[in-house]
Amino acid sequence: MRVSDRGYATLKRVQIWTGVVPVGLFLLSHLATNARAIAGGAVFDRTAEAIGRIPGITLIEVVAIVVPMLLHVGLGVALGTTAQAAGDERGYPRSWMLIAQRTSGFFLVVYVVFHVWGTRLSPERLAGDADLFGLMARRLAHPGMLAFHMAGVLAAAYHLGNGLVALAGPWGLDAGERGGALAARAGLATFIVLSLVGMVALLAFVSPAFRWLEPHRLIAP
Repeated sequence: MRVSDRGYATLKRVQIWTGVVPVGLFLLSHLATNARAIAGGAVFDRTAEAIGRIPGITLIEVVAIVVPMLLHVGLGVALGTTAQAAGDERGYPRSWMLIAQRTSGFFLVVYVVFHVWGTRLSPERLAGDADLFGLMARRLAHPGMLAFHMAGVLAAAYHLGNGLVALAGPWGLDAGERGGALAARAGLATFIVLSLVGMVALLAFVSPAFRWLEPHRLIAP
C-alpha cells in the first residue's frame, strides 16, 4: 500500500484512537459484564438479558463497536504494508513493545472471531437459549478452552494498556517524554487490573469458589 507521509500520519491517528476509545471502552464494559459472574449464574444472565433489551442495541453495537473494531484492524493491516511502517517504533520507548502490540493484535483477531462464533452465534443462542452463564461454564470446563480464553483476556488487557503508550506518542497526543512515561505507567496499571478482573470472571464460570457475591453466600447462617 502506498500512502503519503501526511496520509500515513492521519490514518495512524485514526487507527490508534479507534483502538483506545470505542474498542477500549467496549472492552471495559464487556469485562464489567463478565465480572457479574462472581454473583452467580442468575445475576449474570439477568445482566445479559437487560443489556439485550436496550432499545436499538443491535444498531448501537454495529456503529459503536463493530465498525470501529473493523476500522482499527483494517487500518492496522493496511498500514503495516506501507514503507512508513518501519518507523512505527517511534511510538514506543522500546522496540519489543511494537512487536508485542502487533502480535497481541493478530491473536485477538482470531480470538474475537472464535469467541463471537462460540457465544453470540452459537447454535444454543440462535435457538433462543437464555442461559449464557451455563453456555460459558460448559465451554470453559475444558482446560484447553479455559487456557485459550485466559490468553485472550491477557492479550486484550495488554493490547489496550500498551495502546495507551502509543496514544501518548507522535501519532496520538504527542505528549513528550514525561507524558510517555506517565502513559507507560497507566498502561501497566490497565494491563494488571483488567487481567485480574478478566481472570476472576473466567474462573467464576467454572468454579463456585470464585462466585464470592452469589446471593446465598451473602445470607448469614
